[in-house]
Amino acid sequence: MKNNGSLDICYNVQSVVDSKNHFIVDISTTNDINDQNQLHVMAKNAKELLDIEECTVIADTGYYNATEIKNCIDDGMTVYIKKSKANNSTKNNEFRKEKFTYNSEDDTYICPAGERLSFFENTSKNGLRYKKYKCASCSTCKYQNSCTSSKTGRTLQRWEHENILADVRKSTLENNDVYKQRRCIVEHPFGTIKRTLGYSFFLRRQKENVDAEAASMFIAYNFKRLLSMFSIQELVNRFE
Repeated sequence: MKNNGSLDICYNVQSVVDSKNHFIVDISTTNDINDQNQLHVMAKNAKELLDIEECTVIADTGYYNATEIKNCIDDGMTVYIKKSKANNSTKNNEFRKEKFTYNSEDDTYICPAGERLSFFENTSKNGLRYKKYKCASCSTCKYQNSCTSSKTGRTLQRWEHENILADVRKSTLENNDVYKQRRCIVEHPFGTIKRTLGYSFFLRRQKENVDAEAASMFIAYNFKRLLSMFSIQELVNRFE
């Protein structure tokens, strides 16, 4: 994994934190080099642990995965997540896919220059099905070199459940004030565990042992958090 600008042998620690009291609800250590396949399983486990019917899941761009987002939506969760902005092949970000407008009535895209991209074939990748759209006006468009580096013209592909991603993007932007709270909620415990409690690396080996060590760290954090909210006598009274 990338670690402070270099590659290192690491475990990827996942955590779910509640927004009200900032307690760690669930944690897991994985061997995955990124977070893209962790969103649904962590959210689902947290929902079951809390025994709730509805929940709002907030995650950073590292968790953006179309299938994972759809699985969360299918399980009745509200998801706020932003997609990282991928640069256009020409390096002109005014012609990124997000700048193209989809028209559901005639199943076409309209480019920033006002040209139409029409459906021309179905395709699939990694088990996901897509529809491809192609512009027929690229050869006469003055923005061709800004829009695409392809000699055959600009194409876009649309996932069969792209409407779900569009709805999530819209609701995330509409609730940006809520989304901004993510850093304070989920990053704060990691900072406390690493800096205040001193757990900056693992001492154990093999995943099950590292899982147990990570769980101990986060249990210690939860106890520290608990003692900052209640006196010892109040805790004794609550658990009697």
